[in-house]
Amino acid sequence: MDIYRGAKLKLKFKSKRNTVLLRNNIVEKHCASVELANIELQILEQLKKAGVNVPQVYSQNGAVLKMEYIPGKTLPDLIEEYEASVTTDELSCNGVAMEIIKWFDDFYRAVATEEIRGDVNGRNFIFNNNQCWGVDFEERIYGTKEQDIGRLIAFVLTYDPPHTTVKTAFASSLLYHGVNILKLDAQEICRWRDLEFQAMLKRR
Repeated sequence: MDIYRGAKLKLKFKSKRNTVLLRNNIVEKHCASVELANIELQILEQLKKAGVNVPQVYSQNGAVLKMEYIPGKTLPDLIEEYEASVTTDELSCNGVAMEIIKWFDDFYRAVATEEIRGDVNGRNFIFNNNQCWGVDFEERIYGTKEQDIGRLIAFVLTYDPPHTTVKTAFASSLLYHGVNILKLDAQEICRWRDLEFQAMLKRR
């Protein structure tokens, strides 16, 4: 994140589509449009009411949302930390993967049938006190649960440097818990993983 100095210290988080600032321990998200802000507000309120780990929205002013700050580490940051540590083992990776899948389980229980997370960028998952939190909800997306988990596995495996021992352990644990906790089809998860690999090649 970049640090901007003015009258008061504020932090700017990485975001391709929006401006997201931290002011006085409150996240201030400037969405691309009022419509997108309305959608995010609706989704966050729905998920929060259902007990899903997401930020609390404090207020909305047009396209600007003010919400709870969830301190912690994003999934890519956590993986990078694990790769730099000589003490990381498969058990550590397995525990983090389980928390992610448990978050998805809560999410799917809270939303309509066939609604999925969609945007499974690893930076949309924050780990705080060993719990997984989800952030950044700008649209409702419909598909299969296998699509979510398969695409997330593809992202994990291809973070630079790709296909390391730690990333492979994470991916294997995500697949395992996706099948055993979410009761998903392993072959379908792998199919969506491979489709995302192909999409990545086209984007590059």
